Order: sequence, then C-alpha cells, then structure tokens
Amino acid sequence: MKADVNPYVPKSATVVAVKNESLETKTLRLRLYNWKAEFLPGQFVQLLLPGVGEAPFCIASSPSEQKHLDLTIIRRGLVTIASHYMRPGDVVGIRGPFGRPFPVSRMLGKDLLIVGTGIGIAALRSLILFIVEHREEFNEVNLLYGARFPEDLVYRDEMKSWTDKMNLMVTLSKASPEWGGLRGRVTDHLNGVVKGEGQVAILCGSPLVMRSVAGELLGRGIKTDQIFVSLERHMKCGIGKCARCIIPGGWHVCRDGPVFSLDEISLDSIGE
Repeated sequence: MKADVNPYVPKSATVVAVKNESLETKTLRLRLYNWKAEFLPGQFVQLLLPGVGEAPFCIASSPSEQKHLDLTIIRRGLVTIASHYMRPGDVVGIRGPFGRPFPVSRMLGKDLLIVGTGIGIAALRSLILFIVEHREEFNEVNLLYGARFPEDLVYRDEMKSWTDKMNLMVTLSKASPEWGGLRGRVTDHLNGVVKGEGQVAILCGSPLVMRSVAGELLGRGIKTDQIFVSLERHMKCGIGKCARCIIPGGWHVCRDGPVFSLDEISLDSIGE
C-alpha cells in the first residue's frame, strides 16, 4: 500500500471467487481496484461487510500478488457467518493492512519449522507461499500441520506444490480408519524436525496447542528469540481501541502484533 494512502480509511474490493476449503471454512478472493495491497506475511486486514459489521483476518495470499487478497474464514460469529454467503460480484470494504509481520529477514538462510493447527494454518499460508516462491533463500523447511478430522483440512489441493518445496507432515488427532497419514497431535511428531539452537520456529493455532508446542521447542534447545507465534485470534477492532486483545505485559495484539517472539511474551500469554 502506498505511503500516502490512509490504512484506516476503508477501500472497496470485489469478491471474485469463493472456494470451499472445508465444511466450515471458505476462502474469499477479493479483487482490488485503484490500489495495491502491499503487505508482508503475518499482517491482517479488517473486512467490512455492509450492514453487518467488520472483523480482522490475517491475509492468506502471497505478498507478490498485490491485485487481490485471499481471506480464509471459518464460521464462528456474525461477520464470519455473513461472509460465507458472499458471492462473486459482492462489494466489501477493506481497512489495512495492519500489524507486525513475521520477521522474514531473520529467517533467511535458516532451518525453519512451521507448525499450524486448525484454522491457524490460514495465518501461515502467506508465509508458506513466500517460502515456496523464494525457496533458495532458506535452508531446510519442515511444515507440521494438524487438524482433528480429514474434513477439517484446508488447502488440500495446494499441498502437493508445498511438498515439492518443503517437508510437509499432516496429522489428525481424530482420524477416521481410512486415513493413511499421521495420527495424533502435532506434539507427537516433533522428533526429527526439531533441530535445536539456530532453527527458527513459527507457530499458529489453538492457544493450548501453541503453548504446548512452544514449551517443547524451548526444552529442545530453540531459543526464545527464535520462536514466533501469531496471536491473530485475539483481535477484534484492529486498531487497539476496544482492549479485547490485551495480553499480559500490556501488549495490544492488533497494534503490537499479531506476531510476537517468545522473548517478548510468556507461555501463559500464548495459552490464554
């Protein structure tokens, strides 16, 4: 986004595609007119639905695509439910991009471990796509993705392209008998992908799982300043006014995050 464009003023965008990712999750592709979305992986926008309200969503598309935004949305509240009724041609409002992104420059040349659970994978997709497009700039990349049931998995048709660029491990905690992949929680499959000191870890998912994974990584030698978490699920207003997203330490997730390193926040902050 150009420096002279006020990110707090809503800009119009048009829905050009709606993709069913799972039973409760859809990805909206929004076409931007007369402005470009200049953002970094981990940042978010406020989606405004006329007559309904607004809510924050992390951008799920590649930063190299500046003419559209992808937002992956699970049905949970008023705005998210209304978004699932959007169709191509519908006009919405966008404010942003906002927030502190993943520190990509600190990941270059490093071994990476990306852990996403549930809808948390949506906040990681922009980073994953960036890595796929710039694979030569990173060392070994492991992506561990966990969900409950097979029907909860999102981005299934993209996973083949991801496996060409990184080691992808998908595990289900409540797998059906027909499931031929890994079973259990993501914490059951850290052996072999945790390299210890020097590795950078990126996490997003349910608070309790992230706290558990972060604790495991600390115990296996990864330093606090090399573990990054996205706490995007805490946000509401997106501009630090409603105070809903305040976490211990006085941080406003929407204004100071949503990405934090573990030398800034505690494990308890993740788990709340």
